[in-house]
Amino acid sequence: MYNQAIRVRDTDSALGRYSLKTKEIGLKDLARMHGHLCDGLVIAFVEIKAVFERLFPEGVVDRTDLRAVSKNGPCWVDAVSWMTGARINFQTLRIDNSVGDGFIIQKISTGETYQVSLKPGVFPAKQADLEARIRAARAEGKPVTATEIAELERQADRLSQKMLTTPPSILLDVRPLPNYRFVPMDLLGTRGDIVNKNMPR
Repeated sequence: MYNQAIRVRDTDSALGRYSLKTKEIGLKDLARMHGHLCDGLVIAFVEIKAVFERLFPEGVVDRTDLRAVSKNGPCWVDAVSWMTGARINFQTLRIDNSVGDGFIIQKISTGETYQVSLKPGVFPAKQADLEARIRAARAEGKPVTATEIAELERQADRLSQKMLTTPPSILLDVRPLPNYRFVPMDLLGTRGDIVNKNMPR
């Protein structure tokens, strides 16, 4: 099984130093915080853990030294926030749907950065189609049947089992991003229409 807990290092208090002891965070902890265990949470856990193994080969994750990019999905944001300590309000978490069902994670002190995603074909097309149909129906205000929801849950459970029993190297594409520049958000900027206001005519 590939659901072993991660060991993390944090600080002792709001203005404290590094804790003398590490702590463990496991998939069960993540599910309690998130509200349920689901395939999205499992995928996120396995993906983030795979990046941690590269960024922290000694086995202890420094949650004070990380920033991340995640799509805007409840499973993804909850998992990456909990596991990395990254947060929007500290400008260490960026929400960007272009990363898809994966993450970009950067070690702040070194700039070392990896992008992780599922390899093509890992997420079942049948499950993706059913999810899309259910989301479209709900977006239009149409009901879905209990049978459809139960079938989606069965498919999601099968995918979770696959994620937790298959070597991550078979499931994941983890690639370095050299010279990656983390931008916490691009909604703010300087006025471009005034940069030449004092230039002669």
